[in-house]
Amino acid sequence: MGDGMRQGAARQALTAGAVVTGLTLGATGNYGDADRSPSAIVPPSRAFGIWGPIYAGSLAYAAYQAMPRRRADHVLGRLALPAALGYLGAGLWSRAQGTRAFLPLVGVTWASAMAAYALTGRDTPEERKWAEATEGPFGGGTGSWAPTGGSGSTGEAGRPGTPDAAGDGSRGDRGRRDGWRWAVREPLAGFAGWLTLASAISVLDGTVDGPAAADPQRRWAVPALAVTGAVATAVTAVGPRSISYPATLVWGLAGTAVQQRRHTATAVTAGALAAVVAGVAALRNRRRGTR
Repeated sequence: MGDGMRQGAARQALTAGAVVTGLTLGATGNYGDADRSPSAIVPPSRAFGIWGPIYAGSLAYAAYQAMPRRRADHVLGRLALPAALGYLGAGLWSRAQGTRAFLPLVGVTWASAMAAYALTGRDTPEERKWAEATEGPFGGGTGSWAPTGGSGSTGEAGRPGTPDAAGDGSRGDRGRRDGWRWAVREPLAGFAGWLTLASAISVLDGTVDGPAAADPQRRWAVPALAVTGAVATAVTAVGPRSISYPATLVWGLAGTAVQQRRHTATAVTAGALAAVVAGVAALRNRRRGTR
C-alpha cells in the first residue's frame, strides 16, 4: 500500500470515528425538554424525531466513505475535515452549555457542517468534464452531482476524467450517482439543515438567558427567525441541490410555528419562512432538476 493509500485509509478511519463519536455524544447528551423550554423559537420535542433519519443517513455516509474503493476519492477527502468537525461539535453541544466555549462551539459546528455540505457540490473543471461526459453539456446541470472516482495513477479504473469514470448514462452509472447522492450529499444536507435552526436557537438561548429571559426572548424571536430564514432560503437557492436541506428547515420552522402558536408574530414568521423555503426548493428543483 502506497503512502497515498495509507493516508486515505487513515482519513477514512478518522472520519468514521468522528461521525460515530459525535452521534454517540449527541444521543447521550442532556438537551432538556423542548416543550418546557423558555426559548421563543424552539420547535416541540416531537420535532426532534428528525434526528432519527439524520442519524441513519450519517451512519450511511460514514460507512460509504470508509469503503476501500473510496480510499483515494478526492471529493470525499476534501469534505472529510469539515464533516468530522461538524459531527464532533454537535456531539459536544449539550456538554458546553453554560460555558464560555458554547457560542464559539456552535459557530464552528455550524460552519463546518455547512462547509461539508457545500463541498458535496463543488464544481471543479475535472468534475465538470465528468458530468458533461455523462449527461451532456445541457442535461441535468453541471455540478449537480459529485463524482466518486479515485485520483490514483494514470489509467486507474474509476479515475475522474476517464471513460470508465464518466460512464455512458447506463444503469450502473446512474447507480453510482444515486449512491453518491443518498450516501453523501443528502445525509450531510440534512445534518447542515437541522443545525441551521439549532444554531439560531442556541445563539438566542446563549445570549438571552436567565430567570427573566422570556420577554427578551420574545423581542428577539422574529429577528432571529428572519436571519435563519434568509440563510436557509439563500442556501436552498444557490447551494448544492438536495431534498434534505430545505426539508429539515421546513420541518423545524413549521414545528416552531406550532409550538409558538400563542405568540402570533413568532408563529406567523416561522410559518411564512417555512413556506418560502419550501417554495424556493420546489421552484429550483422544477426548473433544474435534482441529482
